[in-house]
Amino acid sequence: MWRPPIPINFLTLHYGWIIFCGLLGLVVFLPYGNVPAIDAYFFGASASTESGLNTIDVKDLKTYQQLFLYFIPIFTNLGFINIIVVAVRLYWFERHIRKNGNKLLAPSRHDRTKDVEAQTSPEGASTGENQQETSQTGECAEFKERVITFSADANPPPNDTKALYVPPPKERDNEDEIKPVESHPDTSRATKRRPYLHDGPSLSAARSIEQAATSMFVLGPSQSQARRQSNVSARPRVADLPYLSKTATVGRNSQFHNLTAQDRDRLGGIEYRSLKLLLKIVTSYFFGLHLFGVICLLPWIHNAPSKYTDWLAECGQGKSWWAVYSAQTMVDNLGFTLTPDSMITFRDAAWPMLAMSFLAFAGNTCYPVVLRLVIWTMSKLVPKNSSMRETLQFLLEHPRRCYTLLFPSNTTWVLFGILFAMNFVDIVLIVTLDLDNPEVNALPMAPRILAAIFQAASSRHTGAATFNLAKVNPGVQFSLLVMMYISILPIAISMRSSNTYEETSLGIYVQEQALDESRRSTYVMTHIRNQLSFDLWYVFLGTFCICVAEADKIMDLNDPAFSVFAIFFEVMSGYGNVGLSLGHPDVMTSLSGKFRTFSKVVICAMMIRGRHRGLPYALDRAIMLPDERRGEDGREVDAATKDQ
Repeated sequence: MWRPPIPINFLTLHYGWIIFCGLLGLVVFLPYGNVPAIDAYFFGASASTESGLNTIDVKDLKTYQQLFLYFIPIFTNLGFINIIVVAVRLYWFERHIRKNGNKLLAPSRHDRTKDVEAQTSPEGASTGENQQETSQTGECAEFKERVITFSADANPPPNDTKALYVPPPKERDNEDEIKPVESHPDTSRATKRRPYLHDGPSLSAARSIEQAATSMFVLGPSQSQARRQSNVSARPRVADLPYLSKTATVGRNSQFHNLTAQDRDRLGGIEYRSLKLLLKIVTSYFFGLHLFGVICLLPWIHNAPSKYTDWLAECGQGKSWWAVYSAQTMVDNLGFTLTPDSMITFRDAAWPMLAMSFLAFAGNTCYPVVLRLVIWTMSKLVPKNSSMRETLQFLLEHPRRCYTLLFPSNTTWVLFGILFAMNFVDIVLIVTLDLDNPEVNALPMAPRILAAIFQAASSRHTGAATFNLAKVNPGVQFSLLVMMYISILPIAISMRSSNTYEETSLGIYVQEQALDESRRSTYVMTHIRNQLSFDLWYVFLGTFCICVAEADKIMDLNDPAFSVFAIFFEVMSGYGNVGLSLGHPDVMTSLSGKFRTFSKVVICAMMIRGRHRGLPYALDRAIMLPDERRGEDGREVDAATKDQ
């Protein structure tokens, strides 16, 4: 059977889409004749990768060309692309459902009741008339606690310290039998001290990585189980897997093990409902953020002091169009502005600085944090017994099974802490290193801090500027360069370390090496080493090529603005898809406006390659389509691994 020379997966499709949108720049810009071919493609590549570097002043473009620069970054934004991914996965889920029936979407409580009855011991187990009456009346209130209980007759005598041990799957394959084992000597006393707990043995899901790896369950009361059950009725826990059988366990990064065929169907059903709700949430979030930005900026600019409105009039830009375009460039982290000095003129205006900084953070840098906050807030607002609550809880408990930019709680908090620390360091450096610099201290302290916050947010991805970066302290310039390089690392490492199939993407297999939560730092460091080693040679190669092509300008002592550091800064900005530039005194554009054609092509290549460094691996649960060939959820697919 013929196979394409390049594997068709999310990464290759993403490459194709970005390159196609970049080439559209030639089709859109060339007909009018006001932009050379190389600059037309440069604009297309910069807009599609959201880099924000420009070789021609944006205000000099025609309105239809500016509209192209407005819509293309929306359609190539990672948030929009992930909306398409969720929609495509929903489509394949629906195909699977139509093929296998609506049983996947049916509530699982009734099946859960039958599963409990089938697993209960015939000796004194509570499978009599009381259970039948409860089933007939349909009253399933007792399942809100999500604990399997047995009648008092099934309890062992107080002096019996035996518990039933169920061996893990590998031991069962070796014909090890279920056998009684010694229970904790304090178990009975612990149970007596807690008379409000359910009498009788109970079954709860494995919590730790070790338990998940061995699929070990103990039937019978234990001190630790009793302690957990004391507050189980206060909040239903999705982690207890109420919609799966008792043999199912959950391991690292929401990777399920020991699933039966019925479990896979149920899991597919809850994932389908989660994706359906998630599609509505992320679509509303993405487009709602654009609308929120317009609502924030439009009234302000129409009532702004003449200092700002006169500047817009001098640049030939309307007030409403400035508000709409500025909201888009901040949400999509594009960096193009309709004013030639970026946002320097507006740096002493408190409201737009605050509003645009929030849009920059919520649109890209803190997108996973804010998105999880939105879902968590929704889960607290919906009624406890609603079906939406269960779906929201699944998204919060197992986010990376559904979405690449939604992380577990601990990972999200760590990501927030890292982002806060990085931005705090940036703000402190900008304010303190330029205390005697007129470019910065010309502003009073309060507007200076707001401008520094905006600049710190822009150095992650947006690329707008509130200071002339060529005139700030060299230490600030170097810190911005470093921040541009590592800007994608916090989200990229969070995405890859929380990947459901992380071990396979790293070349580690469950059969070869057991998981240990204490080794999490090893996983993170492996991801960081892979990312850094993958990036550096591209940056150095691009810088070398431009230095060779622009050697005569670099060696011109009468043009100190054209230096190796300025070129390195430009390459890093393009590769990081940021858009900051040291510029040049002769032009009101990025330094790229002074480059030769070959150097511009190199920058375009850097922008396209850098756009793909923060994407998920090909083997990522959140971008894989439902595959019926998977024998069990935790088993890696060899074919997908070969595509890495």
